[in-house]
Amino acid sequence: MGDPQVRDPIVLVHGILGFDELHVGGVKLGDYFRQVRETLQAAGNTVPDPPRLDPAGSIETRAGDLKRYLDDRPELGKVHLLAHSMGGLDSRFLVSRLGMADRVLTLITLGTPHRGTPFADQGVACLQPAIDELARHRIDLQGFLDLTTTACAKFNEEVPDAPGVRYYSVAGQIEPRPTDLLQVPHALIKATAGPNDGLVPVDSATYGMCLGTWAADHFRLINWATNVLVPIPELEDMTILDGYLDLVRRLAADGF
Repeated sequence: MGDPQVRDPIVLVHGILGFDELHVGGVKLGDYFRQVRETLQAAGNTVPDPPRLDPAGSIETRAGDLKRYLDDRPELGKVHLLAHSMGGLDSRFLVSRLGMADRVLTLITLGTPHRGTPFADQGVACLQPAIDELARHRIDLQGFLDLTTTACAKFNEEVPDAPGVRYYSVAGQIEPRPTDLLQVPHALIKATAGPNDGLVPVDSATYGMCLGTWAADHFRLINWATNVLVPIPELEDMTILDGYLDLVRRLAADGF
């Protein structure tokens, strides 16, 4: 079948509390999208160094960071955005509200809470006083507030799709084991919003042309482990990368 390739660069966009590369003491421990960049590059695609967005700032703030990243790299030309979690909302805001539709060909979101998540609703309800206090000390946690179901309903009213951009999505779905990191939030979300990836309901992650539901939780979607007792088998299992190659194969089949 051959290696899946697209003509234009693929930019990887991280989610809330994310990073581009993780370093400790000058030693690189890994990428947010673990082994994804190398896999897509090995197939012949151009995947530049990923942007670094404000860790927990608002969608508007993080979208501004993404705009500066693209503005500083005119040589990339038009790009495909492949975004995880909140990064998908940042990308939608970038395209529709920051005048960047002419730079973006497609947006693929993975585990993005397009309609918010009950986990954010619960977290904000419990932690609002702490969030307000931190804001007084200029510690920006607006990103968490932007992921509630109420905030995302307002977002969807104010951030329409750009006609010239193709939107795709992937959801994650699991039934967690007792040793999984996301067992508790999964149960909370399932009780109110049904199947989910441990942080985001499937119904919320589905947007535009849905390219499937992967058997993966929110962190396995980016090739990380979530079994807190026995993580090594998950870290050695690279089959999730085949899903990323299939996404690029779909873009190529759609003429990109």
